[in-house]
Amino acid sequence: MIAALAIGGRIISDGVYTRAAEKAVEFIYKNLIREDGRLLARYREGESAYPAYVDDYAFLVWGLLELYETTYKPEYIKKAMQLNEDMIRLFWDREKGGLFLYGHDSEQLITRPKEVYDGATPSGNSVAALNFLRLARLTGNHALEELAQQQFRTFGYEMLRAPRAHGFLLCAFMFMFSPAREIILVENEEKNNSDAMVKILREKYNPFSTSLLYSEKEPELGTLIPFIENYKTVDGKTTAYICENFACQAPITDNAKFREALMQ
Repeated sequence: MIAALAIGGRIISDGVYTRAAEKAVEFIYKNLIREDGRLLARYREGESAYPAYVDDYAFLVWGLLELYETTYKPEYIKKAMQLNEDMIRLFWDREKGGLFLYGHDSEQLITRPKEVYDGATPSGNSVAALNFLRLARLTGNHALEELAQQQFRTFGYEMLRAPRAHGFLLCAFMFMFSPAREIILVENEEKNNSDAMVKILREKYNPFSTSLLYSEKEPELGTLIPFIENYKTVDGKTTAYICENFACQAPITDNAKFREALMQ
């Protein structure tokens, strides 16, 4: 699973896992994306077939988000944003909320179910809920947070009735109500102290935080997330901004102060 590989590469600083995750993404985009951009479900002996299900979309978006926060390559968050938009367009129930198992462009069966049970692997709806929340915080697109809230309203009764059967959905619920903390690192062309700050950021497990790395000389991320251009380096050093509930602390360039701020 791409998400697991990307997380593993980030947490234990092992490039083997990160490269494996990147190769998996490359394979999917080379072999399992139709000419019109539609994700497909199956690849066998050189043949790709069948429109992908909501789980395929949700898990790939999850993997791309983890891969972005491991590598900080803008291409991954761009892919995640595009794929997430496609998923909403193809699977979202505009009347009652939640995501159907198969898209409106797939074979239409007698019923169109929505799966929310989190078993050995979480459901597409549960993963999508957390994806919506993370993307909302990373990109500033708060309409996605409203979609996540709609999912909790749609599946809330089932979650309350059998919480053990909806573990991942509960994780997303916790994420929504945790203090929103975004960590933004801004570097200039010299990337002075960037690696050290990224290493400090990864010393502590922060499941309810999101992070961005913006390079002033590589504006691609700014085209995807316009508000990021408001953050600047200080004194030519890589600068950290820690923001909670839409308010940012003073910019930090000192490693010790950055580590201390993250521990609070």
